This record gives sequence, structure tokens and C-alpha cells, in this order.
Amino acid sequence: MKRIMVLLSICFVLLFSSAYASEWAIDPDHSNAQFRVSHLMISEVAGMFPTINGTMTLNDENLSASSIEVTVAVASLDTGVAKRDAHLLSGDFFDVAKYPTMTFVSSKIDQTDQGLFLHGILTIRGQSQPAIFTVTGPTAAIKDPWGLTRMGASATATINRKDFGMVWNQTLDNGGAMIGDEVELQIDMELIRK
Repeated sequence: MKRIMVLLSICFVLLFSSAYASEWAIDPDHSNAQFRVSHLMISEVAGMFPTINGTMTLNDENLSASSIEVTVAVASLDTGVAKRDAHLLSGDFFDVAKYPTMTFVSSKIDQTDQGLFLHGILTIRGQSQPAIFTVTGPTAAIKDPWGLTRMGASATATINRKDFGMVWNQTLDNGGAMIGDEVELQIDMELIRK
């Protein structure tokens, strides 16, 4: 009798929790990470990392109890200029040979009148720092033509690259810097319900 009660309790917990939480996977074919940074103090250069993956646990009753983990393959970097990509992947910046991935692991989600904010730890070049992403979405879930349930979301944050050990720069004749310290990050995700 005791064994039956334990089994019933486990089943109840599983049924109860599944009613409130769902598991999602980032679709790597329809997701990417991007960045923008000042160049010569007169324009911005953009790049992307098309190879990302990760998972999200979505609490359907309480969005702030949800969580997400994202991993970005640094070697997938593409700015459209091969020479610049090689420099960014070198030891001056991402040092991809030693640090092949960047990660973000959420610690909490704040849903306020100002929007949805994703707090967590961002790790780049082996250095971890707290970061806050502003979230657009998640969108309403839809069924795709193949019967899968999907939703989308975007998250943006501004970081200081020097906090992650990327200090390389050159001083311009006017005293300015070739590359800005502040970098805008954006993660665009399409998620598939598991």
C-alpha cells in the first residue's frame, strides 16, 4: 500500500508540474546571436554567430519562474570580412582556440511594467559576468506545417568587452579609439517544444 501511495504521489507531482512548465529547445537552423560595436567613432560594425543552441523551461503560469541556457559557437563568427573575422577569433579578442563557446545561463526573470528582463551569467572568453537582457516576446506558440509547436523571442543586452578580457585597441590620431568598449548583443531564437 505504501508503494502505491508513493507511486501515486510521484505521478501527481509529474502531472501537476507538467501543467505549469514546458520544455523547449532552440532551433539552430532559425536562431542566431549578433553584435554591434563602434568603429573609428564614426560608424558601427555588425557581426553574427549563426551557430547557437540551448534550452528553455517555460513556466506557463508564472513567466518569472522560467529559465534559459544558451550556448554560442564562437568559430561560427561572420562579419562578412574574412580578415576581420580572423582577427576577432584570435587571442586579441575571442581567442577561439582556448574558448570555443560563449554561454548565458539565466538566474531569474523579472516581468515588470517596463518589460521582461532576463538576469543571468554571461561567459565570454572564459570570464563570467552578470548580465541583464531585455526580452521581446515570447510570441504566442504556433503549430508549424510539420506538427511541431514553435515560438520566438529576442533578447538584447549591452556589455563592456573589457569585462571579458577583450582589451585590444588602437588609439586614433584624434585621441579616440578604433573600437568602442560597449558592445550590443542580440539573441534571436526560434524555439521548439520538446
